[in-house]
Amino acid sequence: MNKIFTYIPIGLLVLVSFGLESSWLKWLLLGIASIAIVFAKYYRVHMQDEDIEFDERVNANISKWSLRTMILLNAVLILVLLINNKGLLPVDLDLQMLLIYLLLTLFIPFYIVPTIIKKL
Repeated sequence: MNKIFTYIPIGLLVLVSFGLESSWLKWLLLGIASIAIVFAKYYRVHMQDEDIEFDERVNANISKWSLRTMILLNAVLILVLLINNKGLLPVDLDLQMLLIYLLLTLFIPFYIVPTIIKKL
């Protein structure tokens, strides 16, 4: 069940990429995601040979830092939206860029933060 949740951001990336207009950003995002998926699969198969067991503290730290990262990234988004809404600092927010930012807030806590925590 835990492995299913790791594929949710990839599924959302595919759904959002179909919603984006045909631009270079869409193809760049799909290319990066495809390379990352292939690399992650290769790395996962290669790491299953070693099969390192982690302590419960490591798993707790991964959960804690993933949640903190997601809270921080969402707080930044809310702050930018509030500043833009009040007109204090007009920011040109495009819907495509907003969707990409939301996808990054899923990828970073679920993929990058656990990798960093496991290396420490």
